[in-house]
Amino acid sequence: MLKLLLQLFNSGVVVDTVQSLFQSKIESVKTDFYKKLSNVLASIILIIIISFVGLMMLLFLGFGLSFYLNLILDSSYLGFLIVGGIFCIAAWVMSYTIRKGYLQKKLYETMLSVLEKRND
Repeated sequence: MLKLLLQLFNSGVVVDTVQSLFQSKIESVKTDFYKKLSNVLASIILIIIISFVGLMMLLFLGFGLSFYLNLILDSSYLGFLIVGGIFCIAAWVMSYTIRKGYLQKKLYETMLSVLEKRND
């Protein structure tokens, strides 16, 4: 029995087996990493697309509201000033949430949820 074990160690069968197990584990880790990376990149691209569409919608709604307020107020500029003031308040609220760390916390939680999601 002892001679058989020594022959196995000398022939390199155990070493080859351990090496192949190690390589398969590395491949598994690489595959999981690529899946998580693709999920993160897909989420980032989706957020960029949704943000772009939302900003375009906001731009055209702002122009529409400005022209409508100009028509109602019988002015050529008051509507634009009112809508500009609304956007200024919105920018102030956003900067306040950024300073308080609320936005970073939400982005961190979103990225964690994307990373923890498993592809089966």
